[in-house]
Amino acid sequence: MKTIGCAAVAIVGACLLGGCGSSGEGNGPMATVITDRPTPITTAPSVTSAAPASPSTPTTTTPTSTTAAPTSPVAAQAEPQDYAGKAPGWYYFTSPSGKFECGIAVLESSIAGCHGSLPDSAPEVPGSGASGTAVKPNAVQLIAGSAAKFESLGDPKFHRFDGTAAALPYGEVLTIPGSGSTNGLQCSVDEQTGVTCTDQVGHGFTVSDDDLDLR
Repeated sequence: MKTIGCAAVAIVGACLLGGCGSSGEGNGPMATVITDRPTPITTAPSVTSAAPASPSTPTTTTPTSTTAAPTSPVAAQAEPQDYAGKAPGWYYFTSPSGKFECGIAVLESSIAGCHGSLPDSAPEVPGSGASGTAVKPNAVQLIAGSAAKFESLGDPKFHRFDGTAAALPYGEVLTIPGSGSTNGLQCSVDEQTGVTCTDQVGHGFTVSDDDLDLR
């Protein structure tokens, strides 16, 4: 048996060295003998599943306004003593244009009024010397607590006779407290609308040389 095994090994070796082929020729390609079988990979590749990202919640930012709220301008207040007459409780002023002479008097029922270039649309009123005769008014007058009206006065009582009345600047307000809690008066002059005087309960007038408003 030993002799037969040696002979078999010799034959296999001779075939390897001589290039034994199926045609029996010695110049064929050499055969490759694989002695080790590959070991199959049986480990499954690991797959890492990423958890889905939670949807982000949008952040809403409320814009901050930097614009300051508009404010109404406060009218400048005139100093009453700058317009005081020599008679107690009387104050006088003119419009800057010189078209109107006006006065305020603190009485039991305070009054304010003006003489000057009244508009042509001012209604006729009873004459001061003849009540039955309608004439053009020469004054507009407000008695605190009553509606303003045009008047025909025999004497220009809103003209200052004891001195020169100061001009009330446009946009300034002359406020005179009344003798009571409801009969204070204030007047101002606007370049466009003219002279305005009002009491504390909403009565008053606005008059210029071409327009009027009594209330």
